[in-house]
Amino acid sequence: MAPDTAEKDLIDARAGRDASFFDLYSIDQANDNDLALIFDISRRFRHHKTHKFALNKGCSQVCAFFEASTRTLASFDLAAKNLSMDTNNISSSGSSTKKGESYLDTAETLDSYNIKTLVVRSKEAGVAEFLSRHVNAAVINAGDGWHEHPTQALLDALTMLDHFKTTNLAGKTITIVGDIMHSRVFGSLVRILKKLKADIRVSAPETFLPPFVENFGLKTYYKVDEALAGADVVYALRVQEERGAHGFIPTLREYSKMYGISRKRLDLANKNAILMHPGPVRRDIDVHSALVAVDDQSHILRQVENGMAVRKSLLWLLANRLDGKVKEIKRK
Repeated sequence: MAPDTAEKDLIDARAGRDASFFDLYSIDQANDNDLALIFDISRRFRHHKTHKFALNKGCSQVCAFFEASTRTLASFDLAAKNLSMDTNNISSSGSSTKKGESYLDTAETLDSYNIKTLVVRSKEAGVAEFLSRHVNAAVINAGDGWHEHPTQALLDALTMLDHFKTTNLAGKTITIVGDIMHSRVFGSLVRILKKLKADIRVSAPETFLPPFVENFGLKTYYKVDEALAGADVVYALRVQEERGAHGFIPTLREYSKMYGISRKRLDLANKNAILMHPGPVRRDIDVHSALVAVDDQSHILRQVENGMAVRKSLLWLLANRLDGKVKEIKRK
């Protein structure tokens, strides 16, 4: 059966290209060609956002989320269904890890069902990378501890590039405000921003800045107003109390007063600056309520939309390689 017009558009755009990686556990794996490919395919998926594709028909996906999630879990599940994949979602409370089974045994059990993609979220850093060495399925990191969240970085970069209508972020200043210490979003975001040649600033209480964070080649500010002056993107991060962040600040009220993004603070940035947040937003703590969704400068819901497109792109690229290469693993 010949592909329909929308599928032909995607197939033509891919034009025999494949990602250089078989799994995605760190944004460092993606080279410039990979990024260009992912963004190109993602834009086309976004354009055909109401279309149901058969591109991954016959493939199965499992999302193994050992930590709570709304946006990431829903978007991976819906993205897979939109590509005609069979899907299953498991959580730590509903899996045998509650009985003492290891992540490895769980992943190898799931892999025995001949799934194509295994999407993993964990409280511990390095789990996705470790599992990728032991299963045939393509492993995608949906967040590991305080380490990385690569698909979030991809959707964030796509949001910025499309807003500025450019292929890189050279000459653009990105100011990241908030809980840098406990943020896996920051771990991937700073890496992709460096690849895209952005100027990066971070602003947070000193207790929220990891040691040697300046080694990423960025500027640190303790006074948020200074960090916001002239910024092109204001990226707010959540205070992550579930990872112990409450012990690093006196109170949330004081944090909001000192670092929360208000209309007045956003006005310190460039006139056409955009506001971003990975979600979930803690209203009137990270970002004042009036800015969250209805303000013209807020791109928070656009990030969510781009997240669907990016994850469709990755699932298609990793579940259906065109180059004939096969992932090689070494069993324990």
